[in-house]
Parts: sequence; C-alpha cells; structure tokens
Amino acid sequence: MGKIILTGISHKGHAFELIYPIIEDQLHCIARCSCGYEVDIPNFSSYGATRYLQIKWEEHVASI
Repeated sequence: MGKIILTGISHKGHAFELIYPIIEDQLHCIARCSCGYEVDIPNFSSYGATRYLQIKWEEHVASI
C-alpha cells in the first residue's frame, strides 16, 4: 500500500508529520502538526491525497 512522503512542510514553527495508525483494522494516514492540529487523509495511497494534504496545510497555516 502506498504512503505519502513529506519533504519538510513547515511554517512559523508549525510542521506536519504523517503517522499511519491502524484504526479498526484499517491503515489510516493522519497529518499531525507540531501545534496539535490533526487531519485524517482519506485515500492516502492515491494521487489526490497529496493535493488534499496540500489544501489542508494551506488552510492550517492561513489560520495562524
């Protein structure tokens, strides 16, 4: 199963990391910011997941 690879997303002390926990017997991808913000990335093995992650990052840093 594919995974997203981050290349140093950070802004004003905020930095995303990706974790891949197993929840209810399914592998999930969760983007976690150093400030505590978290978002689940659906269909993380598809191309659209990287765009979704980018949108969520942009929304997050815009709220800072």
